[in-house]
Amino acid sequence: MKIKSIILAIVLLVSVKAFSNEIHFMSGTYAEVLAKAKAENKVVMIDFFTDWCKWCVELDKKVYTVDEVADFANTNQVNWKIDAEKGEGIELAKKFGVSGYPTVLYVNSDGEEIDRIVGYFPAKEFLPLMKDYVSGKNTMKSLKQTLSTNPDDVEANFRLGKKTADAENMEEAKKYFDKVVTLDPGNKSGWTDDAELYLAQIKNTPADIEAFINKYPDSDLAKQAYIYLAEVSLEGNDYTKADGYYKKLFDKYGKNDEDITFAYGQYLLTKIYSITKKEKLTKEDCGNGIKLANECLEYVKGGVNEASCYYYLSIFYFNSGDKAKANECIDKALKIFDRKSFREQKEKINK
Repeated sequence: MKIKSIILAIVLLVSVKAFSNEIHFMSGTYAEVLAKAKAENKVVMIDFFTDWCKWCVELDKKVYTVDEVADFANTNQVNWKIDAEKGEGIELAKKFGVSGYPTVLYVNSDGEEIDRIVGYFPAKEFLPLMKDYVSGKNTMKSLKQTLSTNPDDVEANFRLGKKTADAENMEEAKKYFDKVVTLDPGNKSGWTDDAELYLAQIKNTPADIEAFINKYPDSDLAKQAYIYLAEVSLEGNDYTKADGYYKKLFDKYGKNDEDITFAYGQYLLTKIYSITKKEKLTKEDCGNGIKLANECLEYVKGGVNEASCYYYLSIFYFNSGDKAKANECIDKALKIFDRKSFREQKEKINK
C-alpha cells in the first residue's frame, strides 16, 4: 500500500507540473503589485493588453505556457496583467506611453521603467529579453552607461541602435549603426553585418537588401533579409516576387524553420484577406480562398491565427452557398478566439 501511495503521489506531482507550465499573474492594484515586488526584492513585468488584440492572445497561448519562460517568470519577477482600455489600465497606459499591443513593461519596485517589449516575440526571443531586464543587462539605460565610458564599444552601439530602431526613432538609430560600420568595417566582431542590414532596412530599398545578402550570404540575418524582401514585395502587391523569396527561404532553410513558417503563415493570411475584400466574390475566388486557407492552417496551427483561417474559410463557404461548412468553420474560430467580427459572421450565416 505504501508503494502504491508513493506512485500515486508521483503521478499527482507530474500532473500538477504538466498543467502549471504557465506564467502566474497576480491580481490586485498597481500599488499592491509594487508593494509585493518591494517586499520580495523583485522587478515587475506588466502585460498591457486589450480585448481585441489577437497578438496578446498569441502571447498567452504560445509564449507564457513555455516551461522555460513560465519557470523563469514565476521565480524571478512579479507578473501582472492590465487591460489598457479599462479601469486603472487607462491611466497607466497613458503614463508609460503605451499605444501598441501587446506591450510588456518592466519596472522596478518604485515604478520606474527598466525597459519594454513591444509586439509579439516567440519564446526563444522573449526569454532572453526577460533575463536581460531582470538582471538590468542590455537595457536602454545600461547601454547608454556603457557608451558613456566606452563610446567605441561595437556591441553596445549595435544594441542601442536596435533598441532605438524598435522605438521607431530611425534617425537616431542610424547614427549607432553607422558607428558600428565605421568602428569595425571588416566585421571582426560579428555585429557589422547586422548593422548593415538594419541600415538597408531603414533606407527601405530592396536593392540594398539584395546587396546585403550577396555580401553576407552566410550571415545569421540572411534569413531575416529574405523575409523582409518578401514583406516589401507583399506591400507592393507583387505576390509572384514574394512567392519567389519564400521558395528561396524554404530551399535554403527547410520547411520546418520556425521563423520562416511563422512569416509564411502571416503572408498567406494577407493573401487570403485581399481576396475577402473584393467587392463581389466569384466561385473561383472562393475556391482559391479555401485552398489558401487550408494551406495556411498548416502554418498557424495552435495559434490565434488559426481562428483567422477558420473565419476566412467561413466567409468563402458562405459565399459558395455552403452554410453548414460556414457554420462549422466559424464555430471553430470562436472556440479559439471570441471576437466581435467572428460573432457577426455567425449571425450573418444564420439570419
